[in-house]
Amino acid sequence: MLAVCSLGVGCAANTDEAETGDGEDNLVATFDQTSKIDLTVRSHILLVGDSDELNTLPLYAAMTKAHRIAQLYPRDQIVLFVTSVDSAAQVTKTGASVVTQNPFGGSVSLTDLSKLTSTKLVAALSRFSKIGSLHFFGHSSPFGALLEGSGATDRTLVPQNLAALSGHFDRSANPYVTLNGCNGGATLAPALSAQWKLPVSGALTGSSFQVLMSDGRWYPNDPGFTPPNLTPATKNDKSFAAGLAPACSTGACVRMKPQDAPYAGVWADKTTGFQYGLGHYKFFCNYPDDGSCAKGMATSLYTFPSTKPIDATSSEADFKDVVADFLCNANKDPAWFDHCKSSLFTAATTNAPLSTMRYGTDYTHECSFSSCQQKLRCKNIDGAPQYGSCVWVSATCRDDQPAAACRPKNTSPHTTVNELAKYLEGHRALHGR
Repeated sequence: MLAVCSLGVGCAANTDEAETGDGEDNLVATFDQTSKIDLTVRSHILLVGDSDELNTLPLYAAMTKAHRIAQLYPRDQIVLFVTSVDSAAQVTKTGASVVTQNPFGGSVSLTDLSKLTSTKLVAALSRFSKIGSLHFFGHSSPFGALLEGSGATDRTLVPQNLAALSGHFDRSANPYVTLNGCNGGATLAPALSAQWKLPVSGALTGSSFQVLMSDGRWYPNDPGFTPPNLTPATKNDKSFAAGLAPACSTGACVRMKPQDAPYAGVWADKTTGFQYGLGHYKFFCNYPDDGSCAKGMATSLYTFPSTKPIDATSSEADFKDVVADFLCNANKDPAWFDHCKSSLFTAATTNAPLSTMRYGTDYTHECSFSSCQQKLRCKNIDGAPQYGSCVWVSATCRDDQPAAACRPKNTSPHTTVNELAKYLEGHRALHGR
């Protein structure tokens, strides 16, 4: 599968060779035709990071999100910072407009951003005064989000270099952050949530791509994961309001979701894998909650490309359809998703245990909104975690204990049911406002 996992501290399966830009494009863009950025208006920031061997999939996943945000908030500004792997021609094909006049001031120029480095990117982001949401798409690891591939230094986003953004979110807009890549929930999402006092979501396993198909459902973009009689959709008339369906050729029919099995990529212990996983992106609200957690989570779901468009005025029934699409994964057999959806709401009614993973369900993560009961243990050399050495173990596992002695099965998983309840709480608080 096309898992979005990085080899850098901060695995992709083979696919078509990525198209590359010439390295000279100033790949900052707005999702409109003005080619200008206003640093004072509410802005939604989409970061398209390292896309090595993934072609335009991260860019298209970001643009599907951009189309959705634009329909929900036509007065808000959408700004993209794009890896140099994607050319200006690829960006403009999606409907975005490459910025040509520097909006950031003398210390950050557009040429500084032709390759994304954390220092210059954070400096540019710090100029925005009202960030409504921030989204990362691309390769990532349990330790950070990768901005560029080889040839770039200072290329990983970690909590230490993101602290400067804390005061730049628009708290009146229920802001939130999504990390769309492998294992973003392992350390980065909880740390950023505590640092920014915002809801931040990330994966607790590998993350991959899904595409909208001709039956109106989303399926993993991998051979053998879609029913044989289906073809890719040509326009997205499911995620968008009637009469406003964008063409899939503009990058409006791709989304990212976690795999429905524990991670077994380059960071995982070579013999056992990570062992634990979670079949959906997990939100962390790692701060004293003032109600912003549930509201931010619900607001994030309004922008999720799903099978129907929703917003704060939507019925609870429609909201439940989308939250089920978010928490359950599709498979080659559509009946699997239908079973997951019905099981999800049955479990919610009785607070019964539930895992939405198709594989490895005994090792479903058990997490609150601040942390998980498991901790990630890796072999470190000079303070750096080593590939092929990481494994989830119980929080009480001593360093001198073998991992096999510290990985109890989760016989009563409630993370997903609790997540569902929080989404519903947020929508009920926002409904009709």
